[in-house]
Parts: sequence; C-alpha cells; structure tokens
Amino acid sequence: MKNIIEYYYNLRIDELHNNNDVYHFDLNNNHFTFKPYTDNIDKSYDIYKLNTIISNKLNIDSIIPNKYNNPLTKVNDTYYILILNKTKVKLSLPLISNMALSNINITSLERNKWELLWESKIDYYELQVRENEKKYPLIRESFDYFIGMAENAISYLVNTKLELKPTITDQKVISHNNIVLSLTDPSNIILDHKARDVAEYIKFSFWSNNKNIFKELNEYFYYNYYSLYGIRILFSRILYPSFYFILYDEIISNKKEEKELNKIISRINDYEVYLYNIYLYLRKHYDIPTIEWLKKRGPNPHLQP
Repeated sequence: MKNIIEYYYNLRIDELHNNNDVYHFDLNNNHFTFKPYTDNIDKSYDIYKLNTIISNKLNIDSIIPNKYNNPLTKVNDTYYILILNKTKVKLSLPLISNMALSNINITSLERNKWELLWESKIDYYELQVRENEKKYPLIRESFDYFIGMAENAISYLVNTKLELKPTITDQKVISHNNIVLSLTDPSNIILDHKARDVAEYIKFSFWSNNKNIFKELNEYFYYNYYSLYGIRILFSRILYPSFYFILYDEIISNKKEEKELNKIISRINDYEVYLYNIYLYLRKHYDIPTIEWLKKRGPNPHLQP
C-alpha cells in the first residue's frame, strides 16, 4: 500500500501504519489517513466539492485528490480516500453551532426525509432480527421496545410535517451523519436541518453523563432561533433511538459484543425521565404536542431544566 500511495499522490512516506485497513502516516508535521470509501462513488465528487467550499471557513480535515485530480483511488476492488487530518476537536454544542453554515446547495448531500429512512431501517431490522433471534438474545429482548420508540418518533415527525410548514430558519446547514464519529471528517459531513446534530448531541449527553446539558441548551437557544416546525422535528429526532441502532449495527457486523447492550438496557428508565425533562424544557417556549407514555414517567427533580 505504501507504494500505491506514493505513486498516486506523489508523496514519499517513511512509515505507514495499518489499523484494520485504515492507513496512517505522518509527513512534514502533518497526519494523513488513507481509508476505504464505502458511500456512492458518484457522490464522492460532491463530498470533495463541499469540502473545498467549507475548508476555508471551518477548521475541518481536507480531502487530498490523487494526481489525476480524483478524490478516490481504486486499489484492487476497493476505493480509498486520502484525508489530511488538521485537528482533533472535542464534541460540543458551541462547535456544532459554529459549523452550521447555510446557503450551500449540493442536492446529493441533502437529507430531509428522515421518516422514510427510519421506516426503511425498521423494515430491514425486523427481518434481520427474525432471522437471528436465537443468535442474539439481548437484541431479541430489547428490540421491540426500541422499535416502538422509533415508530413514535416517525409518527411525531409525520404529524409535524402535516400540520406545519418550514420557515426560512429551517434551511439546510452543515451537519453530520454521526456526530460521535467525527465533526471534521469530510466523508461524515452532509446538509440537513440544524436540529439533526443538536438532537444527536442531546441524546449523546445522557449516555456520556453530561450534567450541564440544560445550561448548554440555554446558551445555544439564546443565539439560535427555532421555528415551531424546527422545534418539533428536533424533538422527533430526540425521540428516535439512534444510539440503539448504531450499537445494533456494530453488534451484527461483529465490531462489538452483544453484552454492550446492557449499558443501554440497564438505564432505559432513567433515559425516559431524561427525555421527559427535555420535553419540559422545550415546552417552556414552544407549544409542542405531549407524548402520553413519556408524561407518565414524570420529571427528575435532580435534573430540572
């Protein structure tokens, strides 16, 4: 692989390190990553275009094209992408807010129909679980609960779109497929409603034991206006248990052990209380619909918004 990188990128590498087919090397005090690209091939040009547009405005990693000015390099049957890693950043709400640049139009990178994606995932997961229920007892035990939560999120989102229209404040901004994975990796950057990353951060805050979430939200909403439509789709995404399905995928693909699910299952009652506290916080300023099953959990007096 060292010879391939040197040939296609006109570089001279001293040491190349391989970690599960992801290659790392240092050159001129810079760190580079050469890793498989698994998304749509045609979309890679738009990812490169977006990276070029925003790299001068945001401190993000940069895609390095090969000597043929192609963002991807094919090695055997696998496409790879070379990335210059500029910096490591700590996930935070202010950083998410600062990265949310708007007025960028690249259709292939836009996400706006969460409900269709969620429905498709549910159908796929239900089939997969039926075929593997004996192999994964913890998944079988917990699956129906989280599918129910996901369906609740879909219903909340669909009703929002039927009852309200987006405003000028609901335009697409720089967002991420997975905020926990990386905020600076160009292959993780998409265009979506600003509620996407904020909702994922709110969920992440529970599982990372962030005790300052409501203080952070106060500051965030002081500088960021949301329409009623925006707040309602924010809450719909908060309701969607993405953390469970991300772990589910990692278990099925043998990246993590099934017992990791116990960390979620053992705290689900506390998580429901946390969700209700988030609902109460948003309800202070916006007339959003109540979730009856969540209301029964009641607020946590030790974690009041």
